[in-house]
Amino acid sequence: MNDKTVLVVDDDEDIVRSLGIRFRQKGYKVFGAQDANQAVMQAHKLMPDLLVLDIGMPAGSGFTVMQNLSNSMHTQTIPVIMLTALDDEEARDKTKNLGALGYFVKPYNFDELLFAVNEILD
Repeated sequence: MNDKTVLVVDDDEDIVRSLGIRFRQKGYKVFGAQDANQAVMQAHKLMPDLLVLDIGMPAGSGFTVMQNLSNSMHTQTIPVIMLTALDDEEARDKTKNLGALGYFVKPYNFDELLFAVNEILD
């Protein structure tokens, strides 16, 4: 068991639940949030080692979450991997410019996502 914490943010609770189960099986502590406001509050409260973040959500987008986190001294260094249904170059570029370390399109390959998570957290 490691001591790394992952915050999974997605408005689809099935994705939050399934990623939570799979990441826990790999030894990570996992918390979930289902909208942008919850994501920012949880990030400040938990100080996770990584966010897996959707773009299209209620109460603000993943872009908004990243901007809010980067504007706070408390959360600006939390690494982010995007996991989204949005498969276009503009969204990829925007998340990269905001500092995202990975971009995965749903439906995603869990092994590839896990590899990226492990690379960031090891």
